[in-house]
Amino acid sequence: MRLISLCFMLFLLSSCKHETQTNFLQKSSISLAQPRVIANKTFIDSFVTIKAGLKVEDVDIYFTSNGDEPSLISQKYSQPIQASKPGVYKFKAFHRDWKPSESTAITLLKKGLSANSILWHTNASEKYKGQGTITVINQTKASLNFTDREWVGFDTTAIATIQFNKKVFIKSLTVSYLSDPASWIFPPENIEIFVDNDKKVNPVTPLKGFVDKNNETISIPIEAEIKSLKIEVKNLQSIPEWHEGKGQKAWLFIDELIFN
Repeated sequence: MRLISLCFMLFLLSSCKHETQTNFLQKSSISLAQPRVIANKTFIDSFVTIKAGLKVEDVDIYFTSNGDEPSLISQKYSQPIQASKPGVYKFKAFHRDWKPSESTAITLLKKGLSANSILWHTNASEKYKGQGTITVINQTKASLNFTDREWVGFDTTAIATIQFNKKVFIKSLTVSYLSDPASWIFPPENIEIFVDNDKKVNPVTPLKGFVDKNNETISIPIEAEIKSLKIEVKNLQSIPEWHEGKGQKAWLFIDELIFN
């Protein structure tokens, strides 16, 4: 009788140990959810406050401010960050029992000079007019959802003249656009800027394959005192062979023109 009881106890201990190991293996094979990241604004004049969090007990969040992937040797998030420098801020959650999360990224840009007006020479799509004519100079970033009304969508070249109240020195112009090949939205084929009789052309490197959708930027040197300039952002005229829409024109989505 004692032998039977002893065997039963050993069986229970073995079962508990196996269950513990199984539970640990199950946990360690599951990735944490991405941390939620909120910034009170995306254009920096003095500083931007960034808050990050994930409602999981004993989770730690690490972050970087240079676009690198966070790791356990990155800076640990402990309280809201007051960011004063532009850049790509990435946050990643870590826990001793689970796999690290995917990183959550937020891009902060330097607040540019305010343009007085914009005159469009080509029309945006009826479906994607954004907030109206001033959408791309209202210093408000869009989300990654192309239906966000901070995006202006074109199925042709976007051409506009931007004017300032007085002559200002412009070091560079940054064009912020959406890359979302799954939705047939591609980076521009090239960008041309006309300042007086001077034309500046900036070709954009085409995508080589599918990439995750992202809000991208490209900066073009101006280095001139101006009161107005004309910009032509050309949509991709022929979608690459690797895409289901190969040979057709791509959509072009712009959310902001930033003058520094």
